[in-house]
Amino acid sequence: CADCLAVEEIEGTPSGPLLHFVNAVAEDIEQEFPDTLVETLAYQYTREAPKHVKPRHNVLVRLCSIECSFAEPLTAEVNADFRRDMEAWRDISPQLFVWDYVANFPSYIMPHPNWFVLADNVHFFVDHNVRGLFEQGDGGSTVGDFVAMRAWVLAKLMWDPSRDLEALYREFLTGYYGPAAAPLRAYMDVMHEAVRRDDSFLGCFMHHTDDWLTLNDMNRATELMDQALEAVADYSDLTDRVIKARMSLDHVWLLRYHALEREARLADKPFLGPDDPIAAAEAFVANAQRFNNPQYRERMSFEHYAPQLLARFREPGEPPQAAQGLPAEDWYVISDALFSQHGPGRLVFQEDDPVASDGKSARMPGDHNEWALQYVIGQDLADMGPVHCYVDLRAEGIPDDTGDQPALHVGIYDTRDGASVMQFPVMLDQIADETFTTVDLGVQELAAGMYFWLAPAGGAEQVYLDRLYLIKAEE
Repeated sequence: CADCLAVEEIEGTPSGPLLHFVNAVAEDIEQEFPDTLVETLAYQYTREAPKHVKPRHNVLVRLCSIECSFAEPLTAEVNADFRRDMEAWRDISPQLFVWDYVANFPSYIMPHPNWFVLADNVHFFVDHNVRGLFEQGDGGSTVGDFVAMRAWVLAKLMWDPSRDLEALYREFLTGYYGPAAAPLRAYMDVMHEAVRRDDSFLGCFMHHTDDWLTLNDMNRATELMDQALEAVADYSDLTDRVIKARMSLDHVWLLRYHALEREARLADKPFLGPDDPIAAAEAFVANAQRFNNPQYRERMSFEHYAPQLLARFREPGEPPQAAQGLPAEDWYVISDALFSQHGPGRLVFQEDDPVASDGKSARMPGDHNEWALQYVIGQDLADMGPVHCYVDLRAEGIPDDTGDQPALHVGIYDTRDGASVMQFPVMLDQIADETFTTVDLGVQELAAGMYFWLAPAGGAEQVYLDRLYLIKAEE
């Protein structure tokens, strides 16, 4: 309303009207409950401290670090905005708490090498008069990335921030993994150096590792995990612990198997991924079930995710007509199974489809416009140079006479600069058919860090994706 916007203008941030409101509530509550604190969040749009109003003595402000990069400490330049907000809240808050994030919420089972910033961040909180700290981790997963170790180390640091981080890791690795400690410690270094190599941003909402974890990194990490397993071969309990620690690495091999195998083949590099990806995917699912893993990601059960993972390795269909006769390095097919699904079972459904090239397709209802299907461009595709892009689509619905009903949009988004590269509307009358229609998306210059996306546009009852394919453009 106008009154609240006026307060926001004076305070310079939406946290201004919020804090005026919370203070009023806290003043009333204090009459009956004088020893009770009233909590509010400095979170996303309210993260910046107000210019004038201050929290009452019985108001607890909890500052949240959800936008930060956890490849570097919160004191690093990449996190300068958060550091500025922390300093401002420190100066005005009698009760400053922090909600910090130490897991990757879109995929608990993904490498998340934030290990070496944990102590620095706890020290940062202590130095800024933080009185309470909540570290939100991946408690919903038993096979996440070093779940037990991260929780143990954080508990030790929160109890006594003066503890030496390296000594804590040495104590845990030796005590929990026994003879596998040395190769696992070396594995941590490989992952940490990989994410810091190109100043990569490691947020808590990372959907892939394509922009920081290379084929060379994967091969070296796999060698170290092999050494760790060999070191504990005579101890079944320690072997299971190493298998758990390895599952985040195995998961990357499964998610990026096709791209990494192609990169290794074309560049004549070693490929230490699984010899049989189908068997590896089945073993991965079996291990997750054996270790009673409840969640794949926040608000998604592993049971729901397992069929999606297994589907990535179904038999491919016939190559598209435009690719037939071309060298293998000049074309690439991305089936619907290789797309990341956002909102599976709600926004997107993978199901049998007798007219699809491989017998299955991804279906999106037309009652939403979310980018529910996404495919991240890896370096192997970026190295192809300019490519002609095609997508096989069909839709259900009745076109009107105007020919101006968009069934869906196909686009390319560049995460490096947060900008759209291309957005292509596909009209219902183009693809309203019982079979799939090939839609020409034109020639594009792809780069690692971009991704394709598909979203319904409201003009169709259902839209279906069979596959996207890229043909090396002629010079």
